[in-house]
Amino acid sequence: MDVYTLVSLFFGLLVAFGPFLVIVAVLVAGVLLGCVIVAIVGAVRVGTSHPEETRDVDVAEFFEEQTA
Repeated sequence: MDVYTLVSLFFGLLVAFGPFLVIVAVLVAGVLLGCVIVAIVGAVRVGTSHPEETRDVDVAEFFEEQTA
């Protein structure tokens, strides 16, 4: 096989399956873009939010109160 045959075969397959490949590429790119946007928004929210106040609770004391 020479180069011309390989190039012709490649472009023939590209023309035949082009619409399908474009649809798949758009769907994959959309999912990846959505993941990036969610990651950026999550990072910004974590960076700008105030840390939640936590209380240290003795586990044994907590369960004693629940059973009493």
